[in-house]
Amino acid sequence: MVDISAISQVGYVGPAGTWTHQAALDIFGGSVKLVPLEADLFAAYETGEVDALCVPVTTSLVGTTPYVDGLLALRSLFVVAEYPKILSYSLIAPIEATFESITTAMGHPVALEEVTDWLDENMPHVSREARAGTIHHVGSLNSPAVASIGPGLGAKLYNLQELRTGIEEGLHNVTRWWVLGREIPACTGYDRTTPHLRTREQEFGSFMQDLAQSGIEILNIYERPTFRGLDDHHYLIDVSGHASDQKMLSF
Repeated sequence: MVDISAISQVGYVGPAGTWTHQAALDIFGGSVKLVPLEADLFAAYETGEVDALCVPVTTSLVGTTPYVDGLLALRSLFVVAEYPKILSYSLIAPIEATFESITTAMGHPVALEEVTDWLDENMPHVSREARAGTIHHVGSLNSPAVASIGPGLGAKLYNLQELRTGIEEGLHNVTRWWVLGREIPACTGYDRTTPHLRTREQEFGSFMQDLAQSGIEILNIYERPTFRGLDDHHYLIDVSGHASDQKMLSF
């Protein structure tokens, strides 16, 4: 659980009705103010406009999300919680739309990837448009020809309908969110720590060897480019244990 004693505002990937909005509701409920953010997502966190930030980092079908690069560009950050959720996408459209009237399906790029098989089988002739904030856009267009791929929450918020539900690829379709806060949370006994390492390829092997010999359990490794050289990388390394554990302090 997230310690919300020092949190009054939480930013999330907006607009309202996104999966990250739903995740933030699941995590925080109505105990804090939830603020939808789009282009200014990471700036709002870094300048202190919001106390915490909820961001999707990985999915079981696509891997790391585009938001990871924004996270790595921050001057400093603390991941204070993570939240995995099985997603069930819906095809959402205006009330007057029918399944047959849809000619364009909009969705976040990650969402479109996760429902590709269903679209290929059930709507092969419908054009696909990758963009953020699709539910809000579909609601404002109010066109029976345009639908959005997203959570059922969006239909409720924008007075739309769910033409089809459960259009994802299966129960293995899981997204993991991070909550960014200001301070490292207290040890719970079932913690995970994610060091961030920027290094060249030839140095990464020796680091991992030292990490393995320390007895720290490695859970996951994610790589992202630094955009500064072919063999220069960011690595996010999920390990078992709290950041204050004695084994961790040597790294």
